[in-house]
Amino acid sequence: MSTNDESMRPVRLPRRSRQGVVMGLDGWQVLCLIIAGFVMLTAVLRLGPLGFLVAAPIYLPFGITALITVQGFSAPRMLALWVSKQIRHAVGATTQQYRPEHVRLEGTINLPGTRASLRIWEVDGMAAAYSPHDRTVSITAELEVQGFLMKDTPERFDLAEQWAKVLASFTQRTGIKRVTLQERTTPTTIRAAREHYRATATRLHVDQDSPAAVNYQEVLDAAERFAVAHRNYLTLTLDLVTFAPQLKALGGGKGAIQTLAAIEAGNVSEALAAVKVTVRRWLTPRDIAALARTAFDPEYLSTVQDRDGDTAGVDLSGIGPMFLDEPKHRNGIVVTDSGVHTTMWIHEWPRSDAAVGFISPIVFARHPVTGEAVTHILSIVLAPVPVAKALKRIRDEKRVWRGNERLRAKRGADGSAADEADWNALEKQEEEIVAGHGEFRYGAYLTVTAPDEEALDQAVAGVRNALSRAGMEAQILYCQQAEALMVNALPLGMGMK
Repeated sequence: MSTNDESMRPVRLPRRSRQGVVMGLDGWQVLCLIIAGFVMLTAVLRLGPLGFLVAAPIYLPFGITALITVQGFSAPRMLALWVSKQIRHAVGATTQQYRPEHVRLEGTINLPGTRASLRIWEVDGMAAAYSPHDRTVSITAELEVQGFLMKDTPERFDLAEQWAKVLASFTQRTGIKRVTLQERTTPTTIRAAREHYRATATRLHVDQDSPAAVNYQEVLDAAERFAVAHRNYLTLTLDLVTFAPQLKALGGGKGAIQTLAAIEAGNVSEALAAVKVTVRRWLTPRDIAALARTAFDPEYLSTVQDRDGDTAGVDLSGIGPMFLDEPKHRNGIVVTDSGVHTTMWIHEWPRSDAAVGFISPIVFARHPVTGEAVTHILSIVLAPVPVAKALKRIRDEKRVWRGNERLRAKRGADGSAADEADWNALEKQEEEIVAGHGEFRYGAYLTVTAPDEEALDQAVAGVRNALSRAGMEAQILYCQQAEALMVNALPLGMGMK
């Protein structure tokens, strides 16, 4: 194959295994089947054959539920999530209103649940987010690759190959707990264009009442609603337990954590510069708070964007939502200050070869009716897996696959094309790891935001169209919307539990 042919080679994504714990069933389904079998066996041993009938109202619901899927998830798992949400509703845990006059514990911030204990420090003009519960610290950079989608295919593929090497290096280092890649698309203003026009018109003494000036002003006004900003971020989350020896050498305590964060930021900047990815800036605490605040309160976005200098961003006291509610009868949305949100988990990636930049339809997703850009946050959360653990995981999954194959043979059932694809994917992953590639456990989450539920339905329809063009499928995270929103709204490298 020629060099040029190699540069045109599409991306091949690993297939997500569908083998489950056994015969494609997840842990919740297996548990229900065990309960059904235990109840049936106990009834037969106690009452004889009559026990089949007596215990049927108990074991049949468990057995049937174990074999049903709802919205792409197993019915037992969905039932557990629904019951959990009803309990949270009963105790008032699904609604939060921030009251500034209430006394708050020292060291906490305005975020729901355990996230209130996050510490966000400023280290050399950079934010370091410390989580005392997870014993981690996260740093976030805004990235820029000039005109990636405008480059020729060979050049794009070359950049992707170099970027893959950077990601692979994270799996070969201990202490990196998560790597989060995030893309945010939000409405923006054309303030810069307006200021440039005013300055130019003043310098050239343009008559503002002239037909040309009036026409140009109308063009600017019409373009305002189509102005969109696309921003890319990289968050590195460090495991402080693994870094304990290094922290001890740095003197321990808060100062050592801050020093470690600064050192790792320098290392990441150098690695990215080598692959032509520019670190536009490391986010400050005010930048972190601004991203979170505008995610919860989209109407506040223009106010934040017009700030500059020392007033840029948002103070940490305003990082969280003033109001957050998970409606009782709408399990697929969450309502905050001026926005309605739904977060989806991307569970299916392209089954066939995909070109570099295949997610571009999602980045540029549009409302199917108005044609306006869809406000969204796309996060890909990557957890590095050491080589030894990756190979062990593949061996375990192969063992499960062979066990399922033996069970199918005993029943006289033939394996499906999907089963064969699972085996081929495991073989390919093993070959790639042996060849020096890294492995990540990954999850992708897509949050769509709109001013009301009707507009949200249209936005979700536009996103689903974009997902289908990219060869991807997503599932709304029912009964988990508040948790999922926090994962995306806060650029702190958190994953779903």
